[in-house]
Amino acid sequence: MTTTIMKAGPKTPADDAAERRATWMLLGPALVFLAALSVWPFVYLLYASFTSYQLAIPIPIEWVGLKNFSRVISNPRFLSSLQITLVFALVAVPLQIVLGLLLALLLNGVTRGREIYASLFLIPMMVAPIVVGFAWNLFTNPIYGPLNAALKALGFNPPAWASSPDWALPTLVLVDTWQWTPFVMVVLLAGLKAIPQRIYEAARVDGSNRWQTFVHVVLPMLYPYLTVAFVLRFIDSFRVFDTIYILTRGGPGTSTQNLAYYTYDMGFGRFEFGIAGALSIIQLILLIGGTSLILGLAKRRDRAPKAQAPLPPTVVTPASRHLQGANS
Repeated sequence: MTTTIMKAGPKTPADDAAERRATWMLLGPALVFLAALSVWPFVYLLYASFTSYQLAIPIPIEWVGLKNFSRVISNPRFLSSLQITLVFALVAVPLQIVLGLLLALLLNGVTRGREIYASLFLIPMMVAPIVVGFAWNLFTNPIYGPLNAALKALGFNPPAWASSPDWALPTLVLVDTWQWTPFVMVVLLAGLKAIPQRIYEAARVDGSNRWQTFVHVVLPMLYPYLTVAFVLRFIDSFRVFDTIYILTRGGPGTSTQNLAYYTYDMGFGRFEFGIAGALSIIQLILLIGGTSLILGLAKRRDRAPKAQAPLPPTVVTPASRHLQGANS
């Protein structure tokens, strides 16, 4: 019985062309589907932002150039919505990062039942935002809500929360933090699990206490995960709409009307699609600028000389050399 072994020869140009055709045949339907759902709506939105598109008024659509953008930027309502969006993002996101880091550190120190605790913490993140809005609307109701009832029983005079001009925005920050802190916790917990155990052992042998190990060893190695979590939550903070729509409807007045809600109101409340398109493009530009700034600061930190931040004497010994060898 003889066996014939055929050796594959070098690829010919015909083989490369056939492989490219097969690749495009496989990717083609997915690319067409992606273009139909993403690229074409964006192109049409970009076109609408430069026109006088108004659905409620049966007038011909005219090209107005940058008029919609100038109207938006000169409107005090836009400046107020931008301020609310930035305040919300710059308060909620750092708060979620800090709380998520604390939860990740607590779970990382748990040896038994870690998966059960992590699953319980993940429940708020798995609930739909509109359901979260309804739940917190009932929880913070000033008349029959259990939160105010408990505070009154303790002798406090609780506010109206979502109905108060002073407390509506902090209430939204609280709700968003409650729902999305588990996401930050999961990202940072993955980063903690990626740190080799020998690094902790080397720092312990060199006399480093827990705080020094965290500040000078753990935190620098978690920095890429912190950057990812911050960027993702920063982007999502600009898109918060469901919770605002259910809890406050942008009120009282316009005290919780962020850019997303303002865009919705102009597009589906007043049917000024041209203005809504301009608002959407402005939000996209702001997100690109903010994300680029965050990533630029992260890269600048990575490129900074390490000698500018020396470790304490108890850590700069063989442990630091072990750490450098593990990172190289």
